[in-house]
Amino acid sequence: MERFIQFNDETVNSAFWMELSDLAAALSGDPDLKVEYGPLAYLQTEPAVLYVSHFWHHRTEQEEKDGMKSDVYLRALGTKVFTDLQAVQQFERRAKSSFARQLLALAEDVRIETLCAQERPGMRRAFETRKQVLKRYHEVQLTVNIAKGFYSDAVYNALYLLWQADAPFEWRSINPLIDAAVPFIDRTARSLFDARTTADVVRAVTDISDVMDDLDLRAMVNEYSHLPKYSKDEPETVIDPGKRQDPLQNDDTQEEEDNEQFNEQFSTWHRESEETRGTFMQFDLDRGAKTPMMGNTAREGDEGDAALASVQGRSKKASREQYNRLLAERRDSEEQPDNTVYGKENKGAKALFDSPVSASDEEREQYRVLKNETAPVVRKLKRMIEKSIEKKKTSPRTDLLTGRLGRKLTRFYTDDNPRLFFKKQEPSREIDAVFFLLIDCSASMYDKMDDVKKSAVLFHETLKTLRVPHEITGFWEDTASLSANMKPNHFLTVVSFDRSHQAESGPSIMQLRPEEDNRDGFALRIAIEKMAVRSEQRKFLIVFSDGEPSAAEYDKNGVLDTHEAVLLARKKGMTVFNLFIGDEALNESRQETMRTIYGMGSIMAPDVSELPAVLIPILKKLLFESI
Repeated sequence: MERFIQFNDETVNSAFWMELSDLAAALSGDPDLKVEYGPLAYLQTEPAVLYVSHFWHHRTEQEEKDGMKSDVYLRALGTKVFTDLQAVQQFERRAKSSFARQLLALAEDVRIETLCAQERPGMRRAFETRKQVLKRYHEVQLTVNIAKGFYSDAVYNALYLLWQADAPFEWRSINPLIDAAVPFIDRTARSLFDARTTADVVRAVTDISDVMDDLDLRAMVNEYSHLPKYSKDEPETVIDPGKRQDPLQNDDTQEEEDNEQFNEQFSTWHRESEETRGTFMQFDLDRGAKTPMMGNTAREGDEGDAALASVQGRSKKASREQYNRLLAERRDSEEQPDNTVYGKENKGAKALFDSPVSASDEEREQYRVLKNETAPVVRKLKRMIEKSIEKKKTSPRTDLLTGRLGRKLTRFYTDDNPRLFFKKQEPSREIDAVFFLLIDCSASMYDKMDDVKKSAVLFHETLKTLRVPHEITGFWEDTASLSANMKPNHFLTVVSFDRSHQAESGPSIMQLRPEEDNRDGFALRIAIEKMAVRSEQRKFLIVFSDGEPSAAEYDKNGVLDTHEAVLLARKKGMTVFNLFIGDEALNESRQETMRTIYGMGSIMAPDVSELPAVLIPILKKLLFESI
């Protein structure tokens, strides 16, 4: 169903996002550099994050792509290689205004943009697009800021237009005070064209910002660029919010044995405190003796609390829902180890392995029907594979350097390096391969699951008749049990490796159901773990899905994480295929995304009913390769 209002449903171009991530990692030399969207573009050092600006959204496709790429170029190559962070740190210690910090960020970008284009000429097109878009933007902003009286902002806009001008630049009248200082500002700003280092830029920006400070104008209202804090100051002392900070008027200490304790309850209720909204009891302690009584059992307060204090004592279990949820989250965080063994995007993901229940009579009947429908195809595939195995048994290998002497001996006289020998093939063993079928059981599969089950039956029956070990597992993420540090992911193995040859192992396939979210990268890594311990020579991993990964905190980074999981499987010698099923397969951007994740191993099946026909040639090809 199409939504009338879609401003809150921004979709991320995952393929392009992966391209930006790869660009950032390659240019910076830091594979752990993370790319994120932000209001402004800048490079954060700890933790290493490169922010790409939202400014480029809702423009033409070319402007959006070139603009975001230029952000990556300037930060990953320009700031990393050409910016002197020590000079920036010295500037930060004495920078007084937002105007000075923003102007340094802008001026340094102008300088390093030229250096980046010289280092990598292929970046010039993106920089040219960036310049044209920003020039139009600052021309409009200059007019608006002059009209509104935002004179510091107007000077910033004018300086950008001066530094990026393709023709002689003429200053507009901004304000009488600024107009009088324009000759000095213009002359100082033009020295940026001769700047060779960040220190040269700092000197020019400092001179301009000092003049602007002397004019005593209103501070900048808008934020056009951002200069992150690079200064490594002394770490701030961690202050306990429950301890008093101002000194007591007396500094005496009371001995613990002098503390008189009472078990009597004292009521603080009276008519004026009947309305409990807000704080009705306030107190100030300026005098008192310090005691050695310590406590750390504070809880989060709410608007019903009578007074703010750090106390220790006995209490009954709180009935507040928020407090109980807080305790549950703390318990989850203690149970879940803080590791990223399954990728940094799957931190907190926990694998829950489910076993199928005994198949019901209805499920057995459904399986019998699907088995009969696929039986002709299974028999045909089995005959073709068996013939190929028999042919390999009887076909000798000829033209060898060693072995039995053949009959064609004339080559001994005619060839410089004659191959006169042959060998009979050894009796072929069973197919030395193992298969793992992962099935996306997300909610979006509700209209495709019946055809997926039929394909799974075809897959299972074919491999079972050929005695090829295989496993079929459905996966999904449980959104109802999510917490801040726990992301439960279920894996329902309906056919396991050790039961894949058994006659009654199939009906459990009928227990696959559409569930909730899909965290594909995590599921692939779990499957890789299982396949890695198998001894077969050929290992095949097939994924049935109907779209991009979608789970909690897994939107744009899920594609990159899944792609990394595919690369991991291939590094371990496994062959990975994805069958992209459903109408979404006709969408060009979706196709591009799936190809980005799986490469040549992505196969589109727009009509779900044709999925068995698509699966047959894949199985045939993979089985022939394993003989």
